Amino acid sequence: MFLPLFASLPPPTQPAEITEVSGASQAELLGTTVAPDLSSTTPISPRPTPDFTAPLRLGEANAETPVVRDQPLEVTADRQEFDLMRRLFNAIGNVFLRFKEAELTADRIQTDIDAQILVAEGNVTITRGDQVLQGDRLEYNLRLDQGSLTNARGVVNTARVDQDLSLTRSPSPPPLSPLPGLDEQGTDPQAEVTETFDRLRFEADRLEFDGRRWFATNLRITNDPFSPPELEARAQEATAEPLSADETLLKVRRGRVVFDQRVALPIVLRRFVVGRPYEVLPFEFGYDEQDRGGVFLAYRYRAINTPNTQITFLPSIYLERIINNDFDVFDAKSYGAAIELGHRFTPQTRVRGYGFLNTLNPNDWPSTSRAGVDLFYNFDARNLLTVSALYRQRVFNRSLGEQEITSSFGGTFSGTGIPLTQGLALSYLLGGQYVTAASDDPSLPPKPSLGRLQAAASLNWVMPIWRGTPLPPTRTQGLRYSPRPVQPFLQFYGQVGGVANYYTNGSTQPALVAGAGFRGQVGHFSRHWFDYTSFDVGFTQTLSEPSSPFLFDRITDFSVLNVGLLQQIYGPLRAGAQMQINVDTGRVFDTNIIVEYSRRTYGVMFRYNLDRQLATILLRINGFNWRGNADPFSSPGLGTATDGVIRSN
Repeated sequence: MFLPLFASLPPPTQPAEITEVSGASQAELLGTTVAPDLSSTTPISPRPTPDFTAPLRLGEANAETPVVRDQPLEVTADRQEFDLMRRLFNAIGNVFLRFKEAELTADRIQTDIDAQILVAEGNVTITRGDQVLQGDRLEYNLRLDQGSLTNARGVVNTARVDQDLSLTRSPSPPPLSPLPGLDEQGTDPQAEVTETFDRLRFEADRLEFDGRRWFATNLRITNDPFSPPELEARAQEATAEPLSADETLLKVRRGRVVFDQRVALPIVLRRFVVGRPYEVLPFEFGYDEQDRGGVFLAYRYRAINTPNTQITFLPSIYLERIINNDFDVFDAKSYGAAIELGHRFTPQTRVRGYGFLNTLNPNDWPSTSRAGVDLFYNFDARNLLTVSALYRQRVFNRSLGEQEITSSFGGTFSGTGIPLTQGLALSYLLGGQYVTAASDDPSLPPKPSLGRLQAAASLNWVMPIWRGTPLPPTRTQGLRYSPRPVQPFLQFYGQVGGVANYYTNGSTQPALVAGAGFRGQVGHFSRHWFDYTSFDVGFTQTLSEPSSPFLFDRITDFSVLNVGLLQQIYGPLRAGAQMQINVDTGRVFDTNIIVEYSRRTYGVMFRYNLDRQLATILLRINGFNWRGNADPFSSPGLGTATDGVIRSN
C-alpha cells in the first residue's frame, strides 16, 4: 500500500476533503491528533542565503547521491533558506514539494543535503494519483527510502491503489464509461446510479516504512465517509509488504471489526493478501434439508490462496441431524466435508473443481457424495468454452422440483449479453454431453445413458421508461441505509428465443420462448417507513412438443408468471419474496423469502427457498473485498433448468 513514501504513499487533496464529507473531525473518528513538535528539528541557520525566486531542485545540489540525482525534488514555499556551511535547506510557509508523481505539502520542511534526510512538520499532506495521506510530522531518508509519519491519517482509493501507489508507472486516467444501453442488461439497477465505496479512511498513531514495507501501530480503517463510522477495522499492529504489482500481504495482530462503535467481531485470519477475496467469518451457518439434514455449521479453511491457485476445505457438523439422533455426536452421518479448488493456467484458461461427502462413513460415499470439474477457456469477455465432468449434480427444474444428474461429461460454447444495438443483446449456447439421469420413459431403463446435443439462442431487450433523481450522498439522505443513493426507475424488458435438444435415442425437445415484463424501484430508502419498494413482474410463454426423455431438463411449465417484491419495513429492515407461478396449473415454485438488514457500510441478509429447502445468512462488508460467509445457493454442485437449458453456478 504506502510503499515507499513517495513511491507508494497517497496524494494531496486538501485536508478538508477528509473532514467535510464526514461532518465531524477526524479526531472524533479515530482519536485526538498530536500537535507537531518543532523543538526536535535542526535550528535554522543564523545566516541564511537570500530567498530563491525560482524552485530549487535538490537533486542538482548533490549529484553524487543516486537517489537524488535520479529523482530530483522540486520545492516552492513562501520562504526558502540554505545554510552553505551545514548544507541544510529550509522551506517555510505553504511548502509544496514534488517528487516524481508524488506531492508533499507542509508548513515547514527541512532537508539535510549530505545525509539526505527530510523532515516535514505541520499539516503534512502527501498525495499521489487518487490517494491521500496526512500527518503531523514526517521523517524521511531519501537515500535509504525509509521514514515515519506520526498521527498518520488519510484516504485510499482501493480501485486505483495499484496505479497510484507505484513510482514504476505513471498514474492511469479513469476508465471510460460504457456507452448508454450497452452495459444495462442483467445489471443491478442501483449500480447504475453512483460509484460504490472504493475509498477507505484510515488512521494510525505511527506509520513507519521503508522501500518495501510499512508498519502501523493502532491502525483503524473505515469504509464509512462519515463520523462516527458505522463500521471500522482495528488492529493493534499491522504490517504490509507488496507481493506483486497487484497484491500486498497484510499481517495484523489483535484485529477486529467494530460495528456501530459497540459490537466487535475478531478477525480470525492474521494474514491477508489485499487484492484477493476473503470471507468475513471462517465459518457459516446454513440450512440444507436434502444433503445435510437441515441446519449445519461449516468451517472454511483456505489451505492455498494464491493469485492462480485456491484450495479450500470445508468440514461440516450437521447440527439438526445430531439433535434428531438423540445427540449422538459419534455418528459418522452427523459430519461431512467438502473441498473446492481452482487454478488459473493462463489469463484465458482456468479449472474449477469440487467434492462433497455427505457423511464420513465410506460405505455411503457411492450414493451420497458429489463431485465435478470444469475447464474454462475465455475467448473474450463474453464468449466461453466449457468442458465439464459431473457426478451426482443437483438440478432444480421448476415445478418438477429437485432432480439429479447421475453423471455427465461434455462441453458447451456459449456467449452472454453480446450487444447488438442499444438495449438489445444476444445470448447463445451450443453443447453436447453424455448423460446418465433418471427417466420415466417406459421404453428406457430407469437411469438411461444417452448423448444429448443442444443449441439455444435468445434476444434480450431492455428499454428504460423512467428514471428519477437520487438524493444527495449525505448520511441523512442518499446514504442513510444504502451504500449508494437509490435512483427510482422503471424499465421494460423482453425476450424471444429458441431451444433445440436432441437425444441419441431419437427423442427431441424443441422450444420457442417469448417473454416480457416490468421491473423498477420507487422511493429513496432514506426515511423510517416504507421509503423503498423494488418490484419485478414478468410473463413467459413457451411452446414445446415433444419432451425430453430425462426429468432434469424436461419442459413442463409453459405459461409462467414471475413475481418479485422487496419492501422497506422500518429503517434498515427490508423484506420480500420472489416466486414463479405456473398459470396453467396454479402451482407456485422456486419461492424465495428474503429478510435484509441493510446499512450503509454493511448488511445482513437471510434467504430461504421453500422448494429447494435451502437457507443461508449472509454478511456483507463494503470496500474491504470481504465477501461474507459462503452462500449454499452458490455451491458449484447446484444447477437450474429453465426451458431445457441447464445453468450451473
